[in-house]
Amino acid sequence: MIRNYYDIIERVKEQGFLPFFRGEIPGFSLAEITPPALWFPDDSESLGVWEWKGPVILDGDCAYGKFYLNKACFISMKCFPHFANYRRSTLPLSPTEQLILDAIAHSESLLSKEVKRLCGYTGRDKAARPREGFDTAITRLQMSCRLVTADFEYSFDRFGKRYGWGVARYCTPEAFFGPERMAVDCSPEESRQWLQQYLTAKLPQATERQINRIIG
Repeated sequence: MIRNYYDIIERVKEQGFLPFFRGEIPGFSLAEITPPALWFPDDSESLGVWEWKGPVILDGDCAYGKFYLNKACFISMKCFPHFANYRRSTLPLSPTEQLILDAIAHSESLLSKEVKRLCGYTGRDKAARPREGFDTAITRLQMSCRLVTADFEYSFDRFGKRYGWGVARYCTPEAFFGPERMAVDCSPEESRQWLQQYLTAKLPQATERQINRIIG
């Protein structure tokens, strides 16, 4: 059972792949192993699961993003390079996704609102905006393991009190972890086979179809 963000880090290390929300595999998600009180604590000064995402990203040696059926999850660095090696071979970039990826790679990291401004999503001329919606493009870039969330940044009032939801900061995995840690000495298909064996051993309750849906 999850009690703090250290427990999340340990769960990611042990399982290798931890979805944020409940899915089709029983007992697989963070939502199913975390007490409800830790999602929205009654004490406004207390931190809960939503606020732990940043510390887990920074201290947990894991990737965070929309990697599982377009939804958020953590992936350990034991597994993530294999996911990237395989998925990048099967999910080509659209022109809009290439534009966004180039902008983020050039700056090393960008907040989502900065990406929108640089890539033409905030101009008054709607006809000039990229054809692919921003959320769709950002999600596809994460699903192909070309982007990760580096942290969440918050706004503060004049009393120094934080408010609102955190704004995602995106970067490439190579910028966040280093290119040497993202390299794997095998083919995309060999990475897929490695993931199939690893996840099957870690998730005996999952069917072959469910394992394949994780791999993507």
